[in-house]
Amino acid sequence: MRKTLAALLALVTLSGAAAAQERIRIAAAAQPGSVMEGIIKTFMDDFNAKAGGAYRMEYQFVGSDQELTQQVVRGRLEIGTTSLAGASVTVPEGGVLSMPYLWKTDAERRWVIDNVALPAIADLYRQRGLVVIGLGDTGWSNVFCKARCDSPAELAGRRFRLPPATAAKMFWDRLGVNGVQLSLPDFFTGLEQGMVEGGDLPFTFYVTTPAAQIARHYVLTQNYHHDQVFFVNKRFFDGLPANIQALVRSAMPSAAEMRRRQDADLKERMDAFVAAGGTIVALTDDERAAWAAKVVDGLGALVASLPGQSRALYDTVMEGKRRYAAQQ
Repeated sequence: MRKTLAALLALVTLSGAAAAQERIRIAAAAQPGSVMEGIIKTFMDDFNAKAGGAYRMEYQFVGSDQELTQQVVRGRLEIGTTSLAGASVTVPEGGVLSMPYLWKTDAERRWVIDNVALPAIADLYRQRGLVVIGLGDTGWSNVFCKARCDSPAELAGRRFRLPPATAAKMFWDRLGVNGVQLSLPDFFTGLEQGMVEGGDLPFTFYVTTPAAQIARHYVLTQNYHHDQVFFVNKRFFDGLPANIQALVRSAMPSAAEMRRRQDADLKERMDAFVAAGGTIVALTDDERAAWAAKVVDGLGALVASLPGQSRALYDTVMEGKRRYAAQQ
């Protein structure tokens, strides 16, 4: 009898502890085995190891960047991570940093974002009820296809996927493709069924998706860059104890760490892709300039068409580029 009572008391105690533990869900479209999945796992493991049992962070896969961003805004999920372009339906100004051929070099881009643009981005997210806790790299978006697509002239009239972001649509429109707007899951199905023959994705994401098995011709166009943003529902974040707020921020890997892992993963995956029969086309500066020439004279109209405070953010970025150039 005493043993039975003790067992019941232990069960009640465990049930109470479980009920008291608050679940924090972080949502992303990160594919299994991707570097971003690994970064999210590092974040969760560090947080869970230090949270003291009162909170536990869990991963939730959501295939649509737009959907997961809205779920976090509405408070149905607590934390989300996607590219700035992926979240642009909610924070359209973020698309400024993904404008085609905005950046001259990785060094310029990273300096301007870290030292000038990030505070402005954080403020724009705050206005939409989101708290930015981290910013890293997803990588350069590059064009890929089932057959040759090494120059702009080879794309005219062909069916390629249009991403939802305005800047990405502008890139594809200027190339004269027959664009088809598809979500990521529908894009992979469309490739398989012949609805489209290509699109653009960062390599470390592309190679973890069905696209890398269907459309294996990858061209290093570096048409625009994707920065990965981590954000929390502001109402939820404001309701956390101060020590847990601090832990959410400190458990996040630094931008330098995320970039280091991204760069190492990129080289390893590219080598493996080529070894398995995939094609990666490296462009010369002149060849890449031919892609840029199709686009850059439309950037002014693109900035004017972007909603909200896009012009102010663009001006901030341009000032950052000038400050960076003055240091060189």
